[in-house]
Amino acid sequence: MTVQVPVRLTKEDVSALDALVAEGTFRTRSDVLRAALAALLHERREQAIEEAYRRGYGKYPQEEWIGRDGLALFAAFDAAEGGEPL
Repeated sequence: MTVQVPVRLTKEDVSALDALVAEGTFRTRSDVLRAALAALLHERREQAIEEAYRRGYGKYPQEEWIGRDGLALFAAFDAAEGGEPL
């Protein structure tokens, strides 16, 4: 179910919407706005996850050996694979 939400935009913003529609990236102005909202919400979720990790590692820092050994193991794996990109 969709709900119509009236929005007031500047002429410049409407021109930008129309340009995106005209170049074929989006079918309608509404598609542009929905995609922009989805991107904003995704970015906010990612920021919340990053902040949760930051708080977690701030409260319980990773032990130094984990990073050191992980890097050594990855270097050994990379050398065993001939240094080719994964």
